[in-house]
Amino acid sequence: MTHYTTGELAKLCDVTVRTVQFYDSKDLLKPTDLTDGGRRLYTDEDLQRLRVICFLKDLGFSLQDIAELFGASDMNGILELLIDNQSKTISQNIEEGRARLNRIEELRKNLGFFANIDTESIGVMADIVEDKKKLRAARAKLLVIGLIMDLLWLPALIYGILSGVWWPFAIGMLAAVVLGVAISSYYMHRVAYVCPEDHTVFRPPARKLLFARHTPSLRMLTCPTCGQKRCCLEIYAPPEKPKDMDGTLIWSKDGESR
Repeated sequence: MTHYTTGELAKLCDVTVRTVQFYDSKDLLKPTDLTDGGRRLYTDEDLQRLRVICFLKDLGFSLQDIAELFGASDMNGILELLIDNQSKTISQNIEEGRARLNRIEELRKNLGFFANIDTESIGVMADIVEDKKKLRAARAKLLVIGLIMDLLWLPALIYGILSGVWWPFAIGMLAAVVLGVAISSYYMHRVAYVCPEDHTVFRPPARKLLFARHTPSLRMLTCPTCGQKRCCLEIYAPPEKPKDMDGTLIWSKDGESR
């Protein structure tokens, strides 16, 4: 069996020794063995585990999220789903990059006739937006509106406590509730979830979505196809998909309604 020291393991995964030691302190990557002198020794299995940790960190997962994933019974299915999703994102970036290059070459060829270039040709380059960026933008809006909601009711609450006048607090709370409902509806109609078992893409009813355990990228939901409760990956999805009888939106990986 091959063994690696902390330094060798760090070099193979292009991280620092301090990073490996930090993951050890967080119980994410314990050494398989120790030398008589107390040096940590890692196996090929530990090497693969560190590579998975680095991969998930690159996707934006926190260490807490990663720890929960390692403890999940269907971790392999989730990892496969994440890898597929990352592969699609990279492929999409390559295709969009080629499209931009083609547009740039068109512009280069026509620089002498720039006044005659159709403005729509230039606009195509600016209109290419990745789904990942759209999801990030939707989350940013959710955060901003959440901060605005706090600014509506919190100062009014402090004012009410200090002055005994509570009508500003009532108005602030009402406005915060209206904003909360609006932004929640906006967000829930722009995200969907992918089951790691059968890759069903679905949008659950609001009541199930709001009370489900979740991390920034995963949510514990019951798949409408396999019927199992799993950590489902959150993705950006257009709001115009059809719904079934109980309001659950379901479609297959290729985008066709089921």
